[in-house]
Amino acid sequence: MTVKLTLSIDKQTIERAKVLSSKRGKSISKIVEEYLDSIAPSDEKKESVVDQLAGVLKNKVPANVDWKDIKADHLKKKYGC
Repeated sequence: MTVKLTLSIDKQTIERAKVLSSKRGKSISKIVEEYLDSIAPSDEKKESVVDQLAGVLKNKVPANVDWKDIKADHLKKKYGC
């Protein structure tokens, strides 16, 4: 579904867009749409730190590991208890 969009663009930019449109045989709307589609995935790929780290340890830590024991050992070493 297409929806109408009104943009305010510098007159020189509009003239360049018309020339480009003519050369490519595409409407300015189609060129803008294709451009926005081309940059959207890169913006969508920006993940949070949590998303980036999710799965990093998957299959690298044995399933029988007790995290409470690991934490307790770490704290004992850290605080000398």
